[in-house]
Amino acid sequence: MAEVATNVLHNVGNVLNSVNVSASLLAERVRTSKCDRLGQVGALLKAHAADLAGFLAGPQGKHLAEYLQELAGDLAAERDAAVEELTALRGNVEHIKEIVAMQQSYARRGGLIETLDIRALVEDSLRMNEGALSRHGVTIIRDYRDVPPIEVDKHKVLQILVNVIRNAKYACHEGTGEKTVTVRIRASEGSVLVSVFDTGVGIARENLERIFSHGFTTRADGHGFGLHSSALAAKALGGTL
Repeated sequence: MAEVATNVLHNVGNVLNSVNVSASLLAERVRTSKCDRLGQVGALLKAHAADLAGFLAGPQGKHLAEYLQELAGDLAAERDAAVEELTALRGNVEHIKEIVAMQQSYARRGGLIETLDIRALVEDSLRMNEGALSRHGVTIIRDYRDVPPIEVDKHKVLQILVNVIRNAKYACHEGTGEKTVTVRIRASEGSVLVSVFDTGVGIARENLERIFSHGFTTRADGHGFGLHSSALAAKALGGTL
């Protein structure tokens, strides 16, 4: 149980990194917002309130409508970007709740088995990693085929996918070439196979049999819990990693 708790804290910490990125982006967008320009327009109109018609017909006033239209477009773009970031932020908070709920379910009983579309889970995991992938300039390539629904514990599969994609991102970040992560979904002999490929630094041959060991990591700031816990979760689901 202590190991499960450690894995939960590790996964929550990973998601909190994305939460922090989203919060920082939102704060920066608010700080640099063009909404202050509306106040400037209001002050300008107020200053010419005594002869507003004359001002609007003058050289400065004639361009006001065009300026306001352009400003409206900029503010709409700001709003859309903020909504998108808030959606990602809410998704990450929901994922933290799911991770904690998963820990509670470990303590009480097995997780809930649901019939799900694996593509939706893959998209959720990509969304959870979206901030970090974007920050490191990693391009995602989706190579999905139609596959049958699967009966799984959603939160365990999400934990696995988030960890594997995050490791692919780290590999790309440590590389020097093109940064691409490809996620492939295929049906395979009555099962569903999800493959993650990256163009990062790769894995040294001597480490291939150690990457799923508890505490093993090649990163200076790594903990060696992510892939280990993911391998255990896959085994518990009757699959392999």
